[in-house]
Amino acid sequence: MKKCVLILAMITLLSCVHGYVRAQSRTVTGSVTDEAGNPVIASITVKGVPGIGTTSTETGSFSLSVPQTADSLIVSAVGYARQILVISGTVMDIRLAPDGGFNLDEVVVVGYGTQRKGDLTAPVASVNMENATRRTVSTPMDALQGAVTGVQVVSSGAPGSTPTVRVRGVGSLNNENPLYVVDGMFMDNIDFLNPNDIADMSVLKDASGAAIYGVRAANGVIIVTTKRGSLNMKPRVTYNGYVGVQTPNNVLKMADGAQFAAYSLAKGDRYVVDNSVEKFGGQDTRPAMDTDWYNELLRSQALITNHNVDVQGGSDKISYTFGVNYLDQDGIMDAENYHRKYNIRMQAEARVAPWLKIGFTGHLNNFNQFSPNNAAFRQAYFASPLYPVYDPSLELANPVKFGTSASIGIPTGFWFNNPIATAYYNHNENKGFQILPSAYVEAEFWRKKLTFRSQLSQRYQSTHAIAYTPVYYIDNDQRSDRSYLRSAQERNTNYILDNLLTYRDEAGAHHWTMLLGQSVREERWRETWVSANDVPQSPEFWYVGQGAQGIGSATGYGEGGFRNAGVSFFTRGTYDYDNKYLLTATFRADGSSKYQTKWGYFPSVGLGWVLSREGFMENQSLFDLLKIRGSWGLLGNDGIQPNAGYAIINSGNNNSAIFGSVGTSYGSRVPGYRVSRFFTQVRWEVVEEWDGGIDFALLGNRLNGTVDYYYRRTKDLAFSRPIPFLWDRVYGNWGSVANSGWEIGLDWKDQAGELGYTIGINATTLKNRVVDLGGLDNIMNGFPEWTAEFPARIEENQPINYYYGYEVVGVYQNQAEIDADPIARQYNAANPGSPIQPGYLKYKDQNGNGELDEEDRINLGNYLPKLTYGLNIGLTYKRFDFNLALQGVAGNKIHNLNRAMRRKYPQMNADEAFITGLWTGEGSTNKYPSAQGSVASWNLQASSFFVESGAYLRVQNIQAGYSFNIRESIPVRVFATADRPFIFTGYNGFTPEVSGMGYDANVYPVSATYSLGLNVTF
Repeated sequence: MKKCVLILAMITLLSCVHGYVRAQSRTVTGSVTDEAGNPVIASITVKGVPGIGTTSTETGSFSLSVPQTADSLIVSAVGYARQILVISGTVMDIRLAPDGGFNLDEVVVVGYGTQRKGDLTAPVASVNMENATRRTVSTPMDALQGAVTGVQVVSSGAPGSTPTVRVRGVGSLNNENPLYVVDGMFMDNIDFLNPNDIADMSVLKDASGAAIYGVRAANGVIIVTTKRGSLNMKPRVTYNGYVGVQTPNNVLKMADGAQFAAYSLAKGDRYVVDNSVEKFGGQDTRPAMDTDWYNELLRSQALITNHNVDVQGGSDKISYTFGVNYLDQDGIMDAENYHRKYNIRMQAEARVAPWLKIGFTGHLNNFNQFSPNNAAFRQAYFASPLYPVYDPSLELANPVKFGTSASIGIPTGFWFNNPIATAYYNHNENKGFQILPSAYVEAEFWRKKLTFRSQLSQRYQSTHAIAYTPVYYIDNDQRSDRSYLRSAQERNTNYILDNLLTYRDEAGAHHWTMLLGQSVREERWRETWVSANDVPQSPEFWYVGQGAQGIGSATGYGEGGFRNAGVSFFTRGTYDYDNKYLLTATFRADGSSKYQTKWGYFPSVGLGWVLSREGFMENQSLFDLLKIRGSWGLLGNDGIQPNAGYAIINSGNNNSAIFGSVGTSYGSRVPGYRVSRFFTQVRWEVVEEWDGGIDFALLGNRLNGTVDYYYRRTKDLAFSRPIPFLWDRVYGNWGSVANSGWEIGLDWKDQAGELGYTIGINATTLKNRVVDLGGLDNIMNGFPEWTAEFPARIEENQPINYYYGYEVVGVYQNQAEIDADPIARQYNAANPGSPIQPGYLKYKDQNGNGELDEEDRINLGNYLPKLTYGLNIGLTYKRFDFNLALQGVAGNKIHNLNRAMRRKYPQMNADEAFITGLWTGEGSTNKYPSAQGSVASWNLQASSFFVESGAYLRVQNIQAGYSFNIRESIPVRVFATADRPFIFTGYNGFTPEVSGMGYDANVYPVSATYSLGLNVTF
């Protein structure tokens, strides 16, 4: 109720202010174009008069009410040189020259404010949102993939899924996600935003830029400012939308019925083939059945549509923005899975006095997401093509006659379940809404020098998740005898109050700024869930509780939650002499309720030297800009487990006993309890980072670039470690991890007659190493349930979570080769009943002791790419435009767990490349084992055979557009887009984009999207 009153009061106040009498002014109109005469969207402000300005339309035209006393306009646009022009009349035609993308006067959003690009001492990446919005994606971070140095984005194809975002590697075992700041509010992700709503996005990658956010900044900070209107701006309505189809891309080809039958016969499973022929037809060893499970599981097309309407405008006192966005995305799995959301965004700012302005920003997000059962993709890899999706002969199958692997003698169970039935009998729906209101007041106590700003930002999110399983029967393993309902309510309530005091001044060539800030925040999360059995299948009965329309009582109930609070004090000072020598220093003190150590302190300092402004550079003609930067700072990560604050009580069988057993009579179980005796003071992880960089522009500002080297070390790495001689484990700050590398970004922009072209290249290298484990030799990790068989290992002086196993050096081609190998001879002597045979994998004896032992296991690579890169090309010719974006990674590995699971499930199917590549005799292959060898334990150990290169090059986006005008005043652009149409990779899977630690157990595939769109402004 209080929030509603606050919003209504703000709207009323702004309405009253709008009635203020305008000061006497004159109207200046005109157009803004580039050197070729193409219209440019530019910011036009009045020099020396804060708060008065406008933005040119997409046709380049503008109209601005200018005070009679004003004499000059400031015109700036991204990619063009800033100009200060004397007002020469009431009509002005302005032509902007390109600056090669490195405009020193361009304003860049940083923490709690903005800075001139030329004054930056930190590698702040300002995202080109025009290029980002050319993608047909549902989240802003997907649009950022391959566009910014130092940032890796790993996408998923599931509708509404959150991509994995890593900034400069991984330095934590707990939380690797960056902090998002949306109009001042801290967020865990920005999936709810529409990319078209974003005006500015900045990535703070190093400690000098991010330390102002203290304990939340260790994984980088991404600052988002949404679109807003300008003063004296005529009302402008913009529609931007597209309709497209998603198609499965790079679909994994599995062995067909004939290939699987031949494989089964070769490894001795004739009964599977005979059963299929007998039940479903065929001749001898040639079954008629040939089910393509991926073809059955995937749609050929899935719809995606996005529509955005934005209204902007302003008078001489008030500016406003109102936007509505709707996204509807179906999944490519041929079952119920989709993501639908709509956003309402509003912003208003009023100058109530020459020295005072107030503002309000609000986001309302409503969403409905139906998540697929991704286990179906795993089961589709396992499923034999020798039985059908549907089997009418199964009398007990109900309500749908789905087929079962039991009909051909393959063991049933989770991995061999019918994948289509798994996808069908699934209801996992999550719907809710989110509100982000933000109100601020800004007062200029000393004109152009001293400003105070206070902003209250809030977030309220409510979600309702429903999971329902109906009664069904396929076989004795794939069945549900009782229906099951789980209903969960989640509530997030956060607020941040920021108070900022900023002082700016100058004396001759000396310029300085001082920021003092104080911030208070609170975060609350609570979940309440209830479950019940025997719930009717109709959703109208999905209510639990006495008196409810549905089931009467619950069979399960639980609650979870947390509440954290923090207070911070921070300051930032910037100084430059003649825009030549630059200094930035920040300090933040963070207090948190999460830990017994209440306070953390995070300083940083950055230095810059603009060499191109020195006298000794005056006569050179190569560099238009040359700047050297260096920075150091500390960052924090509080995304780890907090202090428990109390003793942990352990119960269960390990702490209980049976008393009273006499002879053959059993005694009684007496429950026992044990209090953990170990406790540590956990504190946040701390990152220390060094950065050195060069910014440059040359060849008449046509080529500009940046080069950075970074070294970041995470100290106080938090993890759980065992206690010697006891079952207990204790969580604490024990280790350290380092990430280092180079970042290179180059942009070329030029014009050849009527053809304009841009080329952008970015590349980032990464070296990840574990520095310290607190005395532990190593930590074993891995994919759930497969950690022991196919481990990932954490060890000092090695990359984090590297795959640990034997190195395969070939395949034994004949018995003589086996007899000549000490490892094979030793193994065969110890295992005469299951000896190594021709067609088995050959492992390298790393220590040369003649046997395969633990010392022969090595680092087989890990999931972090050593190189990420992107290429963007843009062309304009008259009214046509064309854009091409490519993105890729190299140096990373993927653990193909799909193939490795044959260790436990020998009856499973396999991809066609595996089946057709099997060893069939001497000289046939030196890569794959024989059919019999493919199920032998010797060949199913953790080894390089299952670890593949994750390198790829993807054509990320292709877009062609054509612009024209309706009645001159209505610009229109139509465009066609192909998003992710092609990928070049040697990986044997759906996609080399695998989240987590890189274990591929059949992830939801990434799709290609083809769309047509329209952009029109009234």
